[in-house]
Amino acid sequence: MARFTPDKEVAYDLRMTLSNPPPSTPAGARAIVYGGSMAGLMAAGVLSRHFERVTLVERDRFPNGPMPRKGVPQAQHVHGLLTRGMDILAGIFPGIREDLESAGAEFLDVVETTAMFGAGSWRPRFHSGVSAASVSRLVLEWVVRQRLQALANVRILDGREAMGLKTSGDRTRVTGLQLQVPGGGQEETLEAELVVDTSGRGSRTPQWLEALGYPRVEETRIHVDVGYASRTYRKPSGFEPGWRSLALSPQLPRERRIGILQDIEDNRWLVLVGGWLGDSLSTADDAAFLEFARGLPQPHLYEAIKNAEPLGPIHLYRFPHSQRRHYERMSRFPEGLAVVGDAFCSFNPIYGQGMSTGAMQAEALGECLHQGVRGASERYRRRAGEILEGPWALATTGDLGFPEVQGKRPPGFGLMSWYGNRFQQLAGYDEEAMRTFARVQHMIESPTAMFSPRMVFKVLTVRPDKAAQTPGPLPLAVLRARATG
Repeated sequence: MARFTPDKEVAYDLRMTLSNPPPSTPAGARAIVYGGSMAGLMAAGVLSRHFERVTLVERDRFPNGPMPRKGVPQAQHVHGLLTRGMDILAGIFPGIREDLESAGAEFLDVVETTAMFGAGSWRPRFHSGVSAASVSRLVLEWVVRQRLQALANVRILDGREAMGLKTSGDRTRVTGLQLQVPGGGQEETLEAELVVDTSGRGSRTPQWLEALGYPRVEETRIHVDVGYASRTYRKPSGFEPGWRSLALSPQLPRERRIGILQDIEDNRWLVLVGGWLGDSLSTADDAAFLEFARGLPQPHLYEAIKNAEPLGPIHLYRFPHSQRRHYERMSRFPEGLAVVGDAFCSFNPIYGQGMSTGAMQAEALGECLHQGVRGASERYRRRAGEILEGPWALATTGDLGFPEVQGKRPPGFGLMSWYGNRFQQLAGYDEEAMRTFARVQHMIESPTAMFSPRMVFKVLTVRPDKAAQTPGPLPLAVLRARATG
């Protein structure tokens, strides 16, 4: 089995499908996706079943291996493809789980194998039936890109920048995309019946639509000023703490710092430390990284890495605000255009929802094409707006709990925050609540599952003292001894 070696180009032995399956519903001849993010890769995979030819356009040159590129500065940080997102990805690319395992990924129970500290207590660990891939973003994206490249009716056109939309004479329908080699090089126009924007939070679709005479899309922003730093480490030989990953979360809004240790391929750890409202590292300094880790809600992450071997530099990333563009509210919108992923809604990355909501939007776009291209843009943007409601509410409820965070609090926000805090306390000792939380977090169930009559009764009668009795991970003295070998 081939493994990822940092700074080297490698080839994995992937079991890829080399031919494109027949279109499930032939919707049209040509489609374009611009933006080679995970959302773009998944959207192109979905469209390959509905169009004779799909072209994926990306400004960067794609590397020949699981290596970083300029357009995805966050790729070397901790990522999580939630269970729902993985299920959708496996539907788009059958056999992708096996491909990821060949690349070194493992599928682990998220409750059983992760030592989680949140709401002031350690969470119970048990077999929950909710699993997720333990893998780096670099390897995940590369494996998916290889699967897309293997489809017979998909063309990848990298090193091209999208410059604008081509439309019909009356500007009511998008008919293609204008491209240019970055830096003012060769220009070309691609024709298509559907153009999909997956270019990320910096998408220029709002400006392009305005230039075409459409109203400016309404935006909601939640300014969180999140920053984090990540670094890979070699897992110490013989280190067996009883968990595979570690997640230390603050008691919001009193605390602001978070720490995550993610077990990834090739016997490595990917470690992230960060926080809200500017409480994060400003320089990639070794001593500062360890000192920040020591200031987390629990010392276990610091103890695990203080003697571990770093495998690369510290990478910094800042995220100023969550951003939701309300395309679903626009009174007028051109036919033949769809927006997917961060270009539609960019979440606070701390909550790990981005890739999975992008997968849900790509899936919804495919469903909207079952009735043909005509009207698909309208059907899709309404459906995407519905899909985003739950994840957006979950993410922004936590962020808006900070008094310093500016943003409109919805009606009943105080009650919802109180209930959410009580539910987190309940999850500190109640397995049913913890399992429900994991299923909601991984988008297997709607957030309404947390408000069933049984859950409401338990939340109203919660006993915070019981959470303090939940056994934590190894005692610190044992952890220190094992971490030093």
